[in-house]
Amino acid sequence: MLEEMLNSSKAACRVRAFDLILNLGVHAHLLEPMLINDTSTAIEEEYSQESFCDCEEQLPTQGNQKANSVDKLGTSSAIDNFESWILNILYEILLLLVQTEEKEQSVWASALSCLLYFVCDRGKILRNRLEGLDIRVIKALIETSRKNSWAELVHSKLICMLTNMFYQVSDGSMMFVSTNPVFLIDQLDLIGGIEFIFYEYSLANSREERRNLYLILFEYVLHQINEACIAAGLSEYGDNEIQPIATLLALANAPEALYMSVKLGVEGIGELLRRSISSALSRYPNNERLNLLLENIAEKFNAIISSFTHLDKEFSHLIEITQSYKFLESLESAILTNGVSMKAKLSWATLHSLLHSERIAYRRNGYTWLGDLLIAEITEGSNVNVWLNVKELQGKIAYAGVHDSSVSSDVPLSIWLMCGLLKSKHNIIRWGFLFVLERLLMRCKFLLDENEMQSSRSNDASQEHADSRLDKANAVIDIMSSALSLVAQINETDRINILKMCDILFSQLCLKVLPATAIPNGEGMQKSKVNGGADENKKFDAGGRISQLEKIDDFRWNEFMEKADSRSSYSINSSLMCNTTSMTALLLQGQAIVPMQLVARVPAALFYWPLIQLAGAATDNIALGVAVGSKGRGNLPGAASDIRATLLLLLIGKCTADPFAFQEVGGEEFFRELLDDTDSRVAYYSSAFLLKRMMTEKPDEYKHMLQNLIFKAQQSNNEKLLENPYLQMRGLLQLSNDGL
Repeated sequence: MLEEMLNSSKAACRVRAFDLILNLGVHAHLLEPMLINDTSTAIEEEYSQESFCDCEEQLPTQGNQKANSVDKLGTSSAIDNFESWILNILYEILLLLVQTEEKEQSVWASALSCLLYFVCDRGKILRNRLEGLDIRVIKALIETSRKNSWAELVHSKLICMLTNMFYQVSDGSMMFVSTNPVFLIDQLDLIGGIEFIFYEYSLANSREERRNLYLILFEYVLHQINEACIAAGLSEYGDNEIQPIATLLALANAPEALYMSVKLGVEGIGELLRRSISSALSRYPNNERLNLLLENIAEKFNAIISSFTHLDKEFSHLIEITQSYKFLESLESAILTNGVSMKAKLSWATLHSLLHSERIAYRRNGYTWLGDLLIAEITEGSNVNVWLNVKELQGKIAYAGVHDSSVSSDVPLSIWLMCGLLKSKHNIIRWGFLFVLERLLMRCKFLLDENEMQSSRSNDASQEHADSRLDKANAVIDIMSSALSLVAQINETDRINILKMCDILFSQLCLKVLPATAIPNGEGMQKSKVNGGADENKKFDAGGRISQLEKIDDFRWNEFMEKADSRSSYSINSSLMCNTTSMTALLLQGQAIVPMQLVARVPAALFYWPLIQLAGAATDNIALGVAVGSKGRGNLPGAASDIRATLLLLLIGKCTADPFAFQEVGGEEFFRELLDDTDSRVAYYSSAFLLKRMMTEKPDEYKHMLQNLIFKAQQSNNEKLLENPYLQMRGLLQLSNDGL
């Protein structure tokens, strides 16, 4: 019957199959009488408003609670036997979903909820309950999570589950690996090889994800090395030899170093790690053998990274042709002069096909190829001027976005191809534009950093150095603004792409601060800094740099923030904040800042357009929002509610400093419409802004209307009308409509 339900063409019917399994699990507790814990006077409830976790080591739970008294006696209960039977059935139908290539998100969300009910106890996963689960199920859940932008916490914990399923532990107690775990290399074959791990590693948002995925990469490299030793008749490396190197690599922050190497396409990171820790191995009696192992690990890391960040050698000739004939005019000229028509056309057509392919692996190769061509526009040429080339690149992207490639220009074909991704009718292809842009911005910043370091060696003037940092930040922001404006111009409707757009925007505008220098909620938005935008891993010296922050005159962000968070239904649970990597959540909690000099360079449309587009994200399909935080839904840190609140605050800051931006968005009428927004924070911030604007620009009118409002409040005995900016603004608008 369950198989028939899963084979149904109706998604609701397939979801019901997991509801049935879940019901069986709930009713299993009726097989035995409930044993009351004498130390407890009430039934515990582990359901919470934020249904995802209570601490870093806990996984999402639907509040599964099991009687522990029987387990303490060491006997097997009827409940355990029944649940074990149900669990076997669940694992079979989960594998069936994989085999039938289930695509419906709601089905996978129900499957995950059902799975977590059985494998979780009081918020923690029982490792022994994962035995028998096919690792391909977790892979499918991860792919679904990535495709539908599930909550970062859900995705992170799925990665954690995947990592643990690569190990066989003798005691099989709790989730984390105990002594002498056995790495199951065969699991890699089931998920499609190391390529899947590396792909997830390149897109990982949190340090926890990168640490877990790095662990798999490290074990894979060790397996290859030991396999080579066996083939050569040499002895394998044991745990006592591997452990010192693993510890030193962890101290050298190898997971983050490899991640940045992948992001930036930098070669030789394995060798850099080897040099950084090789001297520490000299104190070991077997240091020669350890250094040999370290050298092999470094070589393997370099080889894996190179295979992922660079195209295969079979494409090298095609790449050279695209670099040589990068303009449409030069391509046509070559056709006439030396007859390279077919080769040149084939090269560019191959790149186009890769970028628009349905297969992820092909698109990834296309992104790498296109990214190299775009960076070549900055780094190559007879007279390389990084600053000038970055600025020219920004202008060419802006030009290509509004003109046709048939128009004669100096815009290279690589930029035409990049902008052409936005013209695709497939949202995943348009997402490729944002992916390439994100990598381009990171690599531009890396090149500008190198250029700044070279300049600082010859000139140590602090003011010029500060100006250089501001110029560097402005250059990157200008490229981002030109590119993201194209996304707004095509009126992108896919929510995943809009969320990705916002992620890029905030990653360039926001700067993290160290916990010791964290500032009160919202005040990060009133700070200004000459530093450029930074990626999520950037750290800042508390003593030297935070002191450079300056307040924006007459604009206090905390006035909008503090009271709103206490009243809003979207207030954030502080226990979850430590787990988030979302810049918006960190910003709203005072753990990040926004330099207003950079906000001034961003078009107002990049703030108000996604603000409107994401209006229904937090409330539509509430079930998926509660279950997995799909597509920005749900009451979670960094979800659409946080994104919209941050966009509005940045827009308010821009409109306060720039009257033209205020008129561009529609003036007071735009903000009055936001008073009806379903998100309480959006309505509150808008009312506070309008109220303050009326107080400063129309003080006499405000004073007169306020007196009338006070009289009305006294008559109705409603003092709340004056305490709350939202209610006060509503009251003033009502008086205005009544002609009072």
